Amino acid sequence: MKSVFLAVGSMILTICFYLFWWQSPLLSQLDYKSYDLLTHTFPSYHTPGSTVVVEIDDKSLKAFGQWPWPRMITAELVNSIADANPSAVALDIVFSEKDRSSPVTLHTFYRDFFDINISLVGLPKELDDNDRILSEAITRTKTVLPVFSDISVQGKECVLPSTVIQKGEIPTEQFQNIGNVVCSLPMYQQRAKGIGHIHAVADSDGTLRRLSLLMRHNNTLIPTLGIAAVTSIEPTIRIYPLSALMGDMELTVAGSRFALDQHSNALLEFYPFEQYERVSAYDLLTHTYDPKRLQGKFVFVGATAFGLDTWHTISDGSVRPGVFTHATVVENLINGDLKVQPSFYRPLNIVSSFVIALVMLILMIRKRYLSVLFFSIMVVSVAMLITYLAWQQHIYLSLGYLIIPLLSYLFILSLLMFVIDYRDKKRFIDEIQRTSEQKSRLKSALDRSENEIEYQKAMLFQQSKLAAMGEMIDNIAHQWRQPLNMLSVIVQDTQYAYGSGKVDKNYIDTMTSESMEQIVFMSQTIEDFRNFIKPDQKNAPFDLNQPVAESLELLAGMFESQRIIIDVQYCDNPLDIFGSASEFKQVMINLLHNARDALIENQSPNPTITLRVFGDDTYGAITLQDNGGGIHPDVIERIFEPYFTTKEEGKGSGIGLYMSYAIIRTKMGGSIGVENVDNGTMFTLTLPLWRDFEEKDSKKF
Repeated sequence: MKSVFLAVGSMILTICFYLFWWQSPLLSQLDYKSYDLLTHTFPSYHTPGSTVVVEIDDKSLKAFGQWPWPRMITAELVNSIADANPSAVALDIVFSEKDRSSPVTLHTFYRDFFDINISLVGLPKELDDNDRILSEAITRTKTVLPVFSDISVQGKECVLPSTVIQKGEIPTEQFQNIGNVVCSLPMYQQRAKGIGHIHAVADSDGTLRRLSLLMRHNNTLIPTLGIAAVTSIEPTIRIYPLSALMGDMELTVAGSRFALDQHSNALLEFYPFEQYERVSAYDLLTHTYDPKRLQGKFVFVGATAFGLDTWHTISDGSVRPGVFTHATVVENLINGDLKVQPSFYRPLNIVSSFVIALVMLILMIRKRYLSVLFFSIMVVSVAMLITYLAWQQHIYLSLGYLIIPLLSYLFILSLLMFVIDYRDKKRFIDEIQRTSEQKSRLKSALDRSENEIEYQKAMLFQQSKLAAMGEMIDNIAHQWRQPLNMLSVIVQDTQYAYGSGKVDKNYIDTMTSESMEQIVFMSQTIEDFRNFIKPDQKNAPFDLNQPVAESLELLAGMFESQRIIIDVQYCDNPLDIFGSASEFKQVMINLLHNARDALIENQSPNPTITLRVFGDDTYGAITLQDNGGGIHPDVIERIFEPYFTTKEEGKGSGIGLYMSYAIIRTKMGGSIGVENVDNGTMFTLTLPLWRDFEEKDSKKF
């Protein structure tokens, strides 16, 4: 359930994140920067060679006075251009009012306001109207005039351009509208070959990148000034719907086709400023410029002095007069450099970015960080490759709408995952520290437990030995009874012999010899008992036959009193075992006691214990078999467990066989087993010989 909430919460946050980007104007501005980067990385290899810009610059103003000039001077400038036979002349100048410096205008002004009739004596009739002179100059060449929209100026009816625009199935309402149109006087527009708008609106970051090639005024479409200049030669523009993948509409001008977006915008390719052909109006008017350089060119006339016209900032950071924007349209049209940013790719890219972000989120949640890295690199690389291929086809795929939200999402997601991983690692480290502390405490507890276990083992061993000692004392009592009786008889006989006078040296020697024989026997019994109970348990090599013989000697009296037959067969060759002979002797005594108890309990008619000591080059072995009826099959597998006994309460502690098992298996590296055979039980002890023990130790080191 927790994982479901995490997935749903992450999905909701991702959706909110992308809705923020979609609504944010920052995304479009960052996308502009992506476009600028592509423009600078892959500039056009063409140069502007089809246009010439005639500048009304500071030098011209200094020579001919402030702007606007008398129409006589402008007419002379247009005539100088017309003499060069250009392809067309586009004037980025609006003549919306009559020339106030014209003689006709002055005569009317003085007559209407001062009721004075003036005349300029000697002035030829053809020079009395500057507006007529300029309109006649316009008729000498294919001239295009501008219109623009200004809400602060009262608009007026303008003579529509003669350009034929075929819209196909595209409705007029789809184009941007311009109202309050400001245009030149009808006398100019009627003689012009075309009219083009000079609207150039910068993007939201203040940079001019795109231009609307067609705008509408009411229901009439007006091309931009550059398009109007080209159509002055071939006055037909065709517009058709286009696939959303390629653009929103297709524009055909002078046989060239270009894709536009839904607002008829095209992305401009500005060339380096020094590559444009430029000439000062002063040089043309003073005939210091070769007019032949204008032949066959599209000539744009406009103000370039600061304060006279609109200046635009382009993507390289430079500022250019508006007339160069319209000259650039013609150059782009002829060179095939116009590009389009289809509106379809903006929502497509941000949706694609959202889907990719979800994939990254899933990979991040699964902590597949390398997969996220490789996937991100792959996505960015593929996106850039596709964008480059589309760029070669003059299409900008709005790369920023894919990459920028994705990279910012990846950054935030990585930062969040870093915080989560840091928290998890801190928890993990804390858990390790707690585990280490618990391990230390557990180790201390285990050490204490091991010490306690060792202590308990020692106590069990001691208890087992004490239990055996009790039985040994009974056995010693049995063994000492006969020598004590013999000593008692010797003492009584000595007293009797003394009374009868039989005591002589031979008698004393005989009595002494017999007494010492009994005393030595009793002393040997004490020595055997002392060796059994002494605490010294150092490991050392010993012959397997020796502890067997010593154990039988200790228990001989007990077996004799119970009339138990001991059938023992020792190995002819020594079988050297490494370990504690005292502990092994305790094992033998425990097994012999158990055999005796089984024989007594079952009242076997011929109680017999059979011992065999044998071996080979590797192992030594002992079998101890009795005919005491055997062990019940249900409990035979449990007889080596601590405190387990089949004897009546008070007759067995249940630790003898457990200690025997521990000594043989743990301390001496051997094995001990038990089985029922021939109406009895047989224990088998197998121990490695000492020479093999040394070889194993040498191999370890």
